Amino acid sequence: MITERQLTERAQQLEVEYATEIADIRAVQRRNFMRILDAFHAVGLSTSDLRPMSGYGIGDSLRDKTERVFALLYGAQAALVRPQIISGTHALAIALFGVLRPGDLLCSVTGAPYDTMDEIIGIRPSDGSLEEFGVSYVQCDITTSPAEQWEEQLERCFLAQLPKLVLIQRSRGYKRIQALREGEIARMISAVKHVSPKSLVLVDNCYGDLLEDREPTMDGADLLASSFMKNIGAGIAPTGGYVVGTARAVALAATRYSSPGVGAEIGPNLGFAETFLRSLLFAPMVIEQVLTGSLLASALLQENGFVVDPGPHELRGDIVLRIECGSRERFAAFARAVQECSVLDADAVPEPSPMQGYETEVLMAGGTFVQGSTIELSFDGPLREPYVGYLQGGLNAWQVVQATARGIEYSMNVRK
Repeated sequence: MITERQLTERAQQLEVEYATEIADIRAVQRRNFMRILDAFHAVGLSTSDLRPMSGYGIGDSLRDKTERVFALLYGAQAALVRPQIISGTHALAIALFGVLRPGDLLCSVTGAPYDTMDEIIGIRPSDGSLEEFGVSYVQCDITTSPAEQWEEQLERCFLAQLPKLVLIQRSRGYKRIQALREGEIARMISAVKHVSPKSLVLVDNCYGDLLEDREPTMDGADLLASSFMKNIGAGIAPTGGYVVGTARAVALAATRYSSPGVGAEIGPNLGFAETFLRSLLFAPMVIEQVLTGSLLASALLQENGFVVDPGPHELRGDIVLRIECGSRERFAAFARAVQECSVLDADAVPEPSPMQGYETEVLMAGGTFVQGSTIELSFDGPLREPYVGYLQGGLNAWQVVQATARGIEYSMNVRK
């Protein structure tokens, strides 16, 4: 029986074998850091800006400068970056309810969206859903066809009505397999705009920020949304999220964030804007560690018979590694290993439980400083066949390696 120690030693050999791929990861994050630094300099941040604001937040200069940094970084006209946005799902809801009106059509062109979106859209009945407000919904999955056929598929999908808003999910989620690379997203946006020029495009960028040195707003997306619980939070930001995009689209989202007639003018930074800026500076370094750890974990798992996506040679579109465990028992064993390798609550035993926004019970492992932070090490998934777990984050690559090595050992013991 192979042991955790042997697997960790093998990972050190793999680090040498995959030196070229790891160097490529480092090069992208070096460019991203320089883009972030350029945005700081263009906005002209200074120590005198670093003050919290309370109350209504009217005239909050630090908040406004932070949002200009994000707009520049994402190649967008405007940004809404607030601590009052509590999750990626919340950021997406703000964008959706800001843009859509009764009688409008929302179309997801990457198939079924992430589970937590079902009740927002009304796929599963829920109080206050878009469906209750008279917004229709359709979906297709153009990723299942070659790019040259995307426009034909969209024409069929839009036959009854042109959508007001098109949703593209970047990450693999619990239902999709492949995470999207920026080049694919750019081609999707181009196809949508060609078939329906007036449709707005919203990209769910959760788990995908700074994976490459381009973002979807640079390639025509009208809106982009994510949270600081993920990539750009760097394990530092304790809350918050963003919506970036065109000035008009962000202004519409801001009316849902606060209220019509007020929009982005209110909402104090409460001292969080400084944290957001600091986390943004650290994000490229953390993402480099996450991607390096994910690559080595993928190689170890593949060598030991696990089906993983992406494989070690594949380019990554998000920070998530999909692992087929094959049985409930092996899934639980892998989760226990990740929990034991977490920074906090290492002695806890993960137990499945129902979670708001998910149709089935979910098993989650991870002892994180920030509750729900998936840029810190975590492992989770719905308890349904084929019992797929999603390994994500890791502030240090070798924490990811240790958790993976232990997970393999524990799972093999179960199998035997």
